[in-house]
Amino acid sequence: MSRVSVARIEFPPAPGEIRAAVAEAVSSVCDLPAMVAGKSVVLKPNVFAPLPPPVTTDPRVVVAVGELCREAGAGRVVVAEGRSISTAQFRAGGKSTRECFQMLGMSQAVEGAGFNIVYLEEDEFHEVEVPGAQVLRKAHVPRTILEADVLVNLPVMKIHSLTLVTLAIKNLHGVVSDYDKLYQHCYRELALARKLTDLLRIRPPDLNVLDGLVAQEADHAGDGRPVEMGLIMAGRDAVALDAVAGAVMGFEPGEVDTTRIAGEAGLGEADLSKIEVVGEEVESVRRAFARPDIELSEAKFPGLRLHAGDYCRSCAYYVRRGLDRLKREGLLDEAHPLAVVVGRDPEAPEDLACPTAILGDCALESASVKPLRNRLLLRGKVNTVYACPPMEFRIRAAGMLD
Repeated sequence: MSRVSVARIEFPPAPGEIRAAVAEAVSSVCDLPAMVAGKSVVLKPNVFAPLPPPVTTDPRVVVAVGELCREAGAGRVVVAEGRSISTAQFRAGGKSTRECFQMLGMSQAVEGAGFNIVYLEEDEFHEVEVPGAQVLRKAHVPRTILEADVLVNLPVMKIHSLTLVTLAIKNLHGVVSDYDKLYQHCYRELALARKLTDLLRIRPPDLNVLDGLVAQEADHAGDGRPVEMGLIMAGRDAVALDAVAGAVMGFEPGEVDTTRIAGEAGLGEADLSKIEVVGEEVESVRRAFARPDIELSEAKFPGLRLHAGDYCRSCAYYVRRGLDRLKREGLLDEAHPLAVVVGRDPEAPEDLACPTAILGDCALESASVKPLRNRLLLRGKVNTVYACPPMEFRIRAAGMLD
Protein backbone atom coordinates (compact mmCIF):
# COMPACT_ATOMS: atom_id res chain seq x y z
CA MET A 1 0.00 0.00 0.00
CA SER A 2 1.05 3.60 -0.53
CA ARG A 3 1.78 5.28 2.80
CA VAL A 4 1.14 8.90 3.78
CA SER A 5 2.18 10.35 7.13
CA VAL A 6 0.47 13.21 8.95
CA ALA A 7 2.33 15.06 11.73
CA ARG A 8 0.70 17.80 13.73
CA ILE A 9 2.29 20.81 15.46
CA GLU A 10 0.65 23.05 18.04
CA PHE A 11 0.24 26.49 16.55
CA PRO A 12 2.23 28.71 16.55
CA PRO A 13 5.17 26.30 16.43
CA ALA A 14 7.91 26.61 19.03
CA PRO A 15 11.56 26.64 17.92
CA GLY A 16 12.59 23.24 16.64
CA GLU A 17 9.04 21.90 16.29
CA ILE A 18 8.90 22.32 12.51
CA ARG A 19 12.15 20.40 12.10
CA ALA A 20 10.87 17.68 14.45
CA ALA A 21 7.56 17.36 12.59
CA VAL A 22 9.31 17.16 9.21
CA ALA A 23 11.66 14.48 10.56
CA GLU A 24 8.72 12.51 12.00
CA ALA A 25 6.71 12.69 8.79
CA VAL A 26 9.63 11.75 6.53
CA SER A 27 10.91 8.88 8.68
CA SER A 28 7.40 7.37 8.70
CA VAL A 29 7.35 6.93 4.92
CA CYS A 30 10.94 6.24 3.85
CA ASP A 31 14.48 5.31 4.84
CA LEU A 32 16.02 8.68 4.05
CA PRO A 33 19.71 7.63 4.34
CA ALA A 34 19.11 4.75 1.94
CA MET A 35 17.38 7.14 -0.46
CA VAL A 36 19.84 10.04 -0.51
CA ALA A 37 23.28 8.87 0.68
CA GLY A 38 25.96 10.05 -1.75
CA LYS A 39 23.36 11.36 -4.20
CA SER A 40 22.37 14.68 -5.74
CA VAL A 41 19.12 15.85 -4.12
CA VAL A 42 16.90 18.54 -5.64
CA LEU A 43 14.25 20.21 -3.48
CA LYS A 44 11.38 21.77 -5.43
CA PRO A 45 9.31 24.21 -3.30
CA ASN A 46 6.33 26.28 -4.43
CA VAL A 47 7.58 29.82 -5.08
CA PHE A 48 5.49 30.73 -8.11
CA ALA A 49 5.10 34.38 -7.11
CA PRO A 50 6.61 37.01 -4.75
CA LEU A 51 3.91 36.26 -2.16
CA PRO A 52 4.68 35.03 1.38
CA PRO A 53 3.43 31.81 3.01
CA PRO A 54 0.88 30.30 2.89
CA VAL A 55 0.85 31.24 -0.80
CA THR A 56 4.36 29.84 -1.11
CA THR A 57 6.32 27.16 0.75
CA ASP A 58 7.60 28.23 4.17
CA PRO A 59 11.41 28.59 4.02
CA ARG A 60 11.65 26.83 7.39
CA VAL A 61 10.18 23.68 5.85
CA VAL A 62 12.58 23.86 2.90
CA VAL A 63 15.60 24.26 5.18
CA ALA A 64 14.42 21.47 7.49
CA VAL A 65 14.10 19.00 4.62
CA GLY A 66 17.47 20.06 3.21
CA GLU A 67 19.20 19.63 6.56
CA LEU A 68 17.68 16.16 7.01
CA CYS A 69 18.93 15.15 3.55
CA ARG A 70 22.43 16.48 4.28
CA GLU A 71 22.56 14.68 7.64
CA ALA A 72 21.39 11.50 5.89
CA GLY A 73 24.49 11.67 3.68
CA ALA A 74 23.31 13.48 0.55
CA GLY A 75 26.24 14.35 -1.68
CA ARG A 76 24.67 17.65 -2.77
CA VAL A 77 21.44 19.50 -1.94
CA VAL A 78 20.00 22.02 -4.42
CA VAL A 79 16.81 24.06 -4.17
CA ALA A 80 15.25 24.57 -7.63
CA GLU A 81 12.10 26.39 -8.74
CA GLY A 82 10.58 28.31 -11.65
CA ARG A 83 8.00 31.10 -11.18
CA SER A 84 4.65 31.14 -12.96
CA ILE A 85 3.71 32.74 -16.28
CA SER A 86 1.39 35.19 -14.49
CA THR A 87 4.32 36.33 -12.36
CA ALA A 88 6.64 36.66 -15.34
CA GLN A 89 4.14 38.63 -17.42
CA PHE A 90 1.64 40.42 -15.21
CA ARG A 91 2.28 40.52 -11.47
CA ALA A 92 3.78 43.55 -9.76
CA GLY A 93 7.10 43.08 -7.99
CA GLY A 94 9.60 40.40 -8.83
CA LYS A 95 9.23 38.92 -12.31
CA SER A 96 11.91 36.24 -12.02
CA THR A 97 12.32 33.33 -9.64
CA ARG A 98 15.55 34.92 -8.43
CA GLU A 99 13.67 38.09 -7.46
CA CYS A 100 10.83 36.11 -5.83
CA PHE A 101 13.31 34.16 -3.69
CA GLN A 102 15.03 37.34 -2.59
CA MET A 103 11.80 39.19 -1.79
CA LEU A 104 10.49 36.29 0.31
CA GLY A 105 13.72 35.62 2.20
CA MET A 106 13.92 32.17 0.61
CA SER A 107 17.34 32.74 -0.93
CA GLN A 108 18.72 34.07 2.36
CA ALA A 109 17.35 31.10 4.31
CA VAL A 110 18.50 28.47 1.80
CA GLU A 111 21.96 29.91 1.18
CA GLY A 112 22.37 30.59 4.89
CA ALA A 113 21.83 26.86 5.48
CA GLY A 114 24.56 26.09 2.96
CA PHE A 115 22.48 24.92 0.00
CA ASN A 116 22.73 25.97 -3.64
CA ILE A 117 19.84 27.44 -5.65
CA VAL A 118 18.95 26.92 -9.30
CA TYR A 119 16.42 29.35 -10.80
CA LEU A 120 14.92 27.09 -13.41
CA GLU A 121 14.14 29.65 -16.12
CA GLU A 122 17.91 30.33 -16.16
CA ASP A 123 18.76 26.63 -16.51
CA GLU A 124 19.57 24.63 -19.64
CA PHE A 125 16.41 23.02 -21.08
CA HIS A 126 16.14 19.71 -22.90
CA GLU A 127 13.20 18.47 -24.96
CA VAL A 128 11.92 15.08 -23.83
CA GLU A 129 9.21 12.77 -25.08
CA VAL A 130 6.47 11.99 -22.55
CA PRO A 131 5.29 8.42 -23.21
CA GLY A 132 1.62 7.84 -22.50
CA ALA A 133 0.87 11.55 -22.09
CA GLN A 134 -2.69 12.74 -22.58
CA VAL A 135 -1.81 16.39 -23.33
CA LEU A 136 1.90 17.20 -22.90
CA ARG A 137 3.47 14.73 -25.31
CA LYS A 138 6.73 16.68 -25.51
CA ALA A 139 8.14 18.82 -22.73
CA HIS A 140 11.09 21.13 -22.21
CA VAL A 141 12.63 20.28 -18.85
CA PRO A 142 15.55 21.91 -17.00
CA ARG A 143 18.77 19.95 -16.81
CA THR A 144 18.75 20.20 -13.01
CA ILE A 145 15.47 18.28 -12.79
CA LEU A 146 16.45 15.65 -15.36
CA GLU A 147 19.79 14.94 -13.72
CA ALA A 148 18.57 14.85 -10.10
CA ASP A 149 19.27 11.54 -8.41
CA VAL A 150 16.53 12.32 -5.91
CA LEU A 151 13.68 14.81 -6.42
CA VAL A 152 11.88 16.03 -3.29
CA ASN A 153 8.62 17.89 -3.94
CA LEU A 154 7.69 20.57 -1.35
CA PRO A 155 4.16 21.84 -2.07
CA VAL A 156 1.80 23.90 0.10
CA MET A 157 -1.73 22.95 1.18
CA LYS A 158 -3.92 25.34 -0.82
CA ILE A 159 -7.16 25.73 -2.67
CA HIS A 160 -6.82 26.51 -6.38
CA SER A 161 -9.62 28.08 -8.37
CA LEU A 162 -9.00 25.98 -11.49
CA THR A 163 -7.90 22.60 -10.11
CA LEU A 164 -9.68 22.93 -6.70
CA VAL A 165 -6.42 22.13 -4.90
CA THR A 166 -2.76 22.80 -5.51
CA LEU A 167 -0.75 20.09 -3.78
CA ALA A 168 1.98 17.69 -4.91
CA ILE A 169 0.86 17.16 -8.53
CA LYS A 170 0.16 20.83 -9.26
CA ASN A 171 3.49 21.88 -7.75
CA LEU A 172 5.31 20.08 -10.58
CA HIS A 173 4.11 22.74 -13.02
CA GLY A 174 7.25 24.69 -12.14
CA VAL A 175 9.59 22.09 -13.65
CA VAL A 176 8.82 22.77 -17.33
CA SER A 177 9.51 25.69 -19.64
CA ASP A 178 7.38 28.83 -19.79
CA TYR A 179 6.02 27.67 -23.14
CA ASP A 180 4.91 24.37 -21.62
CA LYS A 181 3.37 26.17 -18.64
CA LEU A 182 1.23 28.27 -20.94
CA TYR A 183 0.37 25.37 -23.25
CA GLN A 184 -3.16 24.08 -22.56
CA HIS A 185 -3.51 26.23 -19.47
CA CYS A 186 -7.27 26.06 -19.86
CA TYR A 187 -9.93 23.85 -18.34
CA ARG A 188 -11.94 22.98 -21.42
CA GLU A 189 -12.15 19.17 -21.54
CA LEU A 190 -10.00 19.12 -18.37
CA ALA A 191 -6.94 20.07 -20.43
CA LEU A 192 -5.00 21.64 -17.55
CA ALA A 193 -5.74 18.79 -15.15
CA ARG A 194 -4.64 16.22 -17.72
CA LYS A 195 -1.48 18.16 -18.51
CA LEU A 196 -0.55 18.34 -14.84
CA THR A 197 -0.86 14.59 -14.44
CA ASP A 198 1.42 14.18 -17.47
CA LEU A 199 4.17 15.83 -15.42
CA LEU A 200 4.29 12.71 -13.25
CA ARG A 201 5.37 10.79 -16.35
CA ILE A 202 8.40 13.06 -16.86
CA ARG A 203 9.97 12.89 -13.43
CA PRO A 204 7.88 11.56 -10.55
CA PRO A 205 9.12 12.85 -7.18
CA ASP A 206 10.94 10.38 -4.96
CA LEU A 207 9.50 12.07 -1.89
CA ASN A 208 6.80 14.66 -1.26
CA VAL A 209 6.71 16.78 1.91
CA LEU A 210 3.62 18.99 2.20
CA ASP A 211 3.77 22.30 4.06
CA GLY A 212 0.46 22.51 5.89
CA LEU A 213 1.61 24.79 8.71
CA VAL A 214 -0.61 27.58 7.46
CA ALA A 215 -2.82 26.51 4.56
CA GLN A 216 -5.00 28.63 2.29
CA GLU A 217 -8.70 28.39 1.49
CA ALA A 218 -11.21 30.07 -0.84
CA ASP A 219 -8.70 30.89 -3.60
CA HIS A 220 -5.02 30.83 -4.44
CA ALA A 221 -2.42 33.54 -5.15
CA GLY A 222 -3.16 36.71 -3.21
CA ASP A 223 -6.93 36.27 -2.96
CA GLY A 224 -7.14 33.34 -0.54
CA ARG A 225 -7.50 33.23 3.24
CA PRO A 226 -4.97 31.66 5.62
CA VAL A 227 -5.96 28.63 7.71
CA GLU A 228 -3.82 27.60 10.67
CA MET A 229 -3.53 23.81 10.28
CA GLY A 230 -0.18 23.03 11.90
CA LEU A 231 0.41 20.01 9.65
CA ILE A 232 3.35 18.42 7.89
CA MET A 233 2.49 15.54 5.56
CA ALA A 234 4.80 13.25 3.62
CA GLY A 235 4.62 10.39 1.14
CA ARG A 236 6.60 8.83 -1.66
CA ASP A 237 3.48 8.61 -3.87
CA ALA A 238 2.42 12.11 -4.99
CA VAL A 239 -1.06 10.92 -5.96
CA ALA A 240 -1.65 9.27 -2.59
CA LEU A 241 -0.44 12.37 -0.78
CA ASP A 242 -2.88 14.51 -2.77
CA ALA A 243 -5.72 12.07 -2.07
CA VAL A 244 -5.14 12.22 1.69
CA ALA A 245 -4.51 15.99 1.73
CA GLY A 246 -7.67 16.52 -0.33
CA ALA A 247 -9.63 14.50 2.23
CA VAL A 248 -8.16 16.60 5.04
CA MET A 249 -9.37 19.70 3.16
CA GLY A 250 -12.90 18.32 2.93
CA PHE A 251 -13.01 16.99 -0.63
CA GLU A 252 -14.73 13.74 -1.50
CA PRO A 253 -12.79 10.95 -3.28
CA GLY A 254 -12.71 11.57 -7.02
CA GLU A 255 -13.72 15.22 -6.69
CA VAL A 256 -10.24 16.61 -7.45
CA ASP A 257 -9.58 16.06 -11.16
CA THR A 258 -5.78 15.84 -10.97
CA THR A 259 -5.90 13.18 -8.25
CA ARG A 260 -8.60 11.16 -10.00
CA ILE A 261 -7.00 11.31 -13.46
CA ALA A 262 -3.56 10.39 -12.14
CA GLY A 263 -5.03 7.46 -10.23
CA GLU A 264 -6.94 6.22 -13.26
CA ALA A 265 -3.74 6.44 -15.32
CA GLY A 266 -1.85 4.27 -12.83
CA LEU A 267 0.50 7.09 -11.83
CA GLY A 268 -0.17 6.60 -8.13
CA GLU A 269 -2.84 5.52 -5.68
CA ALA A 270 -5.95 7.71 -5.47
CA ASP A 271 -8.18 5.26 -3.57
CA LEU A 272 -8.16 6.20 0.12
CA SER A 273 -9.05 2.65 1.10
CA LYS A 274 -5.73 1.51 -0.38
CA ILE A 275 -3.58 4.16 1.31
CA GLU A 276 -2.06 3.61 4.74
CA VAL A 277 -2.23 6.82 6.79
CA VAL A 278 0.19 6.95 9.73
CA GLY A 279 0.46 9.53 12.49
CA GLU A 280 -2.64 11.68 12.86
CA GLU A 281 -5.89 10.24 11.51
CA VAL A 282 -7.58 12.13 8.69
CA GLU A 283 -10.76 12.69 10.71
CA SER A 284 -8.81 14.24 13.58
CA VAL A 285 -7.35 16.97 11.36
CA ARG A 286 -10.06 17.36 8.72
CA ARG A 287 -11.38 20.86 8.05
CA ALA A 288 -13.79 21.77 5.27
CA PHE A 289 -11.93 24.44 3.31
CA ALA A 290 -13.91 27.27 1.73
CA ARG A 291 -14.11 26.68 -1.98
CA PRO A 292 -13.44 29.18 -4.75
CA ASP A 293 -16.26 31.44 -5.89
CA ILE A 294 -15.83 32.00 -9.63
CA GLU A 295 -19.44 32.67 -10.64
CA LEU A 296 -19.99 35.31 -13.32
CA SER A 297 -23.24 37.08 -12.55
CA GLU A 298 -24.79 40.48 -13.23
CA ALA A 299 -26.57 40.17 -9.88
CA LYS A 300 -23.22 40.13 -8.08
CA PHE A 301 -21.80 43.00 -10.09
CA PRO A 302 -24.14 45.98 -10.61
CA GLY A 303 -23.05 47.67 -13.81
CA LEU A 304 -21.90 44.45 -15.48
CA ARG A 305 -23.43 43.68 -18.87
CA LEU A 306 -22.53 40.03 -19.38
CA HIS A 307 -22.72 38.40 -22.82
CA ALA A 308 -21.52 34.84 -22.22
CA GLY A 309 -21.36 31.78 -24.41
CA ASP A 310 -19.95 28.40 -23.42
CA TYR A 311 -16.96 29.00 -21.16
CA CYS A 312 -14.85 26.78 -18.90
CA ARG A 313 -13.41 27.28 -15.41
CA SER A 314 -10.38 29.12 -16.81
CA CYS A 315 -12.38 32.02 -18.20
CA ALA A 316 -14.68 31.96 -15.19
CA TYR A 317 -11.74 32.37 -12.82
CA TYR A 318 -9.71 34.99 -14.67
CA VAL A 319 -12.73 37.10 -15.63
CA ARG A 320 -14.22 36.88 -12.13
CA ARG A 321 -11.02 38.04 -10.45
CA GLY A 322 -10.78 40.98 -12.83
CA LEU A 323 -14.35 41.96 -12.02
CA ASP A 324 -13.61 41.63 -8.30
CA ARG A 325 -10.76 44.10 -8.66
CA LEU A 326 -12.89 46.59 -10.59
CA LYS A 327 -15.64 46.42 -7.97
CA ARG A 328 -13.20 46.85 -5.07
CA GLU A 329 -11.72 49.93 -6.72
CA GLY A 330 -15.11 51.51 -7.42
CA LEU A 331 -14.72 51.19 -11.18
CA LEU A 332 -17.70 48.93 -11.82
CA ASP A 333 -21.22 49.95 -10.79
CA GLU A 334 -24.38 51.27 -12.42
CA ALA A 335 -22.67 54.65 -12.87
CA HIS A 336 -19.70 52.91 -14.56
CA PRO A 337 -21.13 50.05 -16.65
CA LEU A 338 -18.88 47.59 -18.46
CA ALA A 339 -19.91 45.02 -21.06
CA VAL A 340 -17.99 41.74 -20.96
CA VAL A 341 -18.12 39.25 -23.83
CA VAL A 342 -16.74 35.82 -23.02
CA GLY A 343 -17.04 32.19 -24.06
CA ARG A 344 -17.75 30.33 -27.25
CA ASP A 345 -20.54 31.63 -29.53
CA PRO A 346 -22.16 34.13 -27.15
CA GLU A 347 -25.32 35.98 -28.16
CA ALA A 348 -23.64 39.33 -28.64
CA PRO A 349 -25.48 42.38 -30.05
CA GLU A 350 -23.94 44.23 -32.96
CA ASP A 351 -23.41 47.32 -30.85
CA LEU A 352 -23.07 48.29 -27.19
CA ALA A 353 -23.21 51.79 -25.77
CA CYS A 354 -20.77 51.25 -22.90
CA PRO A 355 -17.08 50.29 -22.88
CA THR A 356 -16.66 46.64 -23.78
CA ALA A 357 -14.09 43.95 -23.05
CA ILE A 358 -13.98 40.91 -25.32
CA LEU A 359 -12.03 38.27 -23.42
CA GLY A 360 -10.43 35.02 -24.52
CA ASP A 361 -9.81 33.11 -27.72
CA CYS A 362 -13.22 31.40 -27.70
CA ALA A 363 -15.07 34.71 -27.82
CA LEU A 364 -12.71 36.40 -30.27
CA GLU A 365 -12.89 33.47 -32.68
CA SER A 366 -16.70 33.31 -32.61
CA ALA A 367 -18.61 34.47 -35.68
CA SER A 368 -21.31 35.94 -33.42
CA VAL A 369 -18.78 38.38 -31.92
CA LYS A 370 -17.08 39.72 -35.05
CA PRO A 371 -19.75 42.31 -36.04
CA LEU A 372 -19.67 43.77 -32.51
CA ARG A 373 -15.88 43.73 -32.38
CA ASN A 374 -15.54 45.51 -35.74
CA ARG A 375 -18.10 48.17 -34.88
CA LEU A 376 -16.54 48.91 -31.51
CA LEU A 377 -13.02 48.96 -32.95
CA LEU A 378 -14.08 51.77 -35.27
CA ARG A 379 -15.41 53.70 -32.28
CA GLY A 380 -12.48 52.98 -29.98
CA LYS A 381 -14.76 51.50 -27.33
CA VAL A 382 -13.40 47.96 -27.06
CA ASN A 383 -10.49 46.20 -25.41
CA THR A 384 -9.68 42.71 -26.61
CA VAL A 385 -7.66 40.14 -24.70
CA TYR A 386 -6.52 37.13 -26.66
CA ALA A 387 -5.22 33.94 -24.98
CA CYS A 388 -6.75 30.93 -23.35
CA PRO A 389 -7.23 31.73 -20.55
CA PRO A 390 -7.30 35.56 -20.63
CA MET A 391 -4.85 35.91 -17.72
CA GLU A 392 -4.16 39.57 -18.37
CA PHE A 393 -7.68 40.66 -17.39
CA ARG A 394 -7.25 39.25 -13.87
CA ILE A 395 -4.23 41.46 -13.25
CA ARG A 396 -4.81 44.52 -15.45
CA ALA A 397 -8.56 45.01 -15.54
CA ALA A 398 -8.36 48.56 -14.20
CA GLY A 399 -5.67 49.53 -16.71
CA MET A 400 -7.83 48.27 -19.55
CA LEU A 401 -10.58 50.73 -18.66
CA ASP A 402 -8.15 53.55 -19.41
